[in-house]
Amino acid sequence: MSESTAFESAASESAVSEPAMSEPAMSETYRHFTRLFPYPHECIPMGTPATDAMARYDELVKLGRAEGFVPFFLNLNDTVLESMVIAVSLEHDIIDDVETLTPEQVSAYTRAVLQRYRTARGGASAEEYGAATIAQQLRKVADDGEEPNEDDPNELDLNELVDEFMSSDYLPDEEPEDDAPILAALLRYELQDEEQGEMLLLQIPTDDPADIPAYLPFGGWNDCPNAETQLAFTHYWREKYGAIPAALDNADCLEFLVERPVTDPLEAKKLAVEQFAFCSDLPFQVFEDFEQLTEFIHQSRQWYFWWD
Repeated sequence: MSESTAFESAASESAVSEPAMSEPAMSETYRHFTRLFPYPHECIPMGTPATDAMARYDELVKLGRAEGFVPFFLNLNDTVLESMVIAVSLEHDIIDDVETLTPEQVSAYTRAVLQRYRTARGGASAEEYGAATIAQQLRKVADDGEEPNEDDPNELDLNELVDEFMSSDYLPDEEPEDDAPILAALLRYELQDEEQGEMLLLQIPTDDPADIPAYLPFGGWNDCPNAETQLAFTHYWREKYGAIPAALDNADCLEFLVERPVTDPLEAKKLAVEQFAFCSDLPFQVFEDFEQLTEFIHQSRQWYFWWD
């Protein structure tokens, strides 16, 4: 499928230097990805202002509601493509070879993942099934965590850590954000980091943004949830907060945009624990603790996840 030029047309009206807007040479990774995932898309030149990319995203959100697609940013590189190929190959129990994998096998992967999620959910609502999945993930995180050091009486296990946080008097006091959200992936791309891959603004062929994890294989390694578990979270959070996946930056960073941010401080604490269930690295490696994570998501219109 040929590359769309709609973004280039829109961005050309902004204050961007001519070299930044020149058409980049597409990599072998790009050619493999677009063969296997033939979604309509626009290539964003490195150095494009993040605000311009977000403005184009907002335009496509409106268009997508009428035409049945969801926009999504993908920072594509070799690692991203490799992880996607592995996920699809495992689904079909075949060799993970990007040269022999077919678009039909990718489509079959998407259908299979969606079907497993729907079958597991059964007649439960998105919130009911999501809440049950969160509880299951919290048990899993606690079971997989390191054993507490018996020689240190002040060290808590993960269950005690969560209980202590929820029972504490701490409440966030962040003010609502005035500026429109700008995804971190786009801010890094604007800086023209040579290690960044190619930024694509995809049109995912679904009318439900919560289904995106099935259309872009991601996760299932280390502590990153597999696609079916991700679907439980994305559908749950879409129903509760209007939160939808918006960007995959490399192979380890996922960002959400939030239509109805959490304004109640106590609910923000509960959401911090839910996000911990989704991404156990969040309160310890991305943020300093649960309190800092809560401050970040309280009143915020974007969420950020990173897995080691």
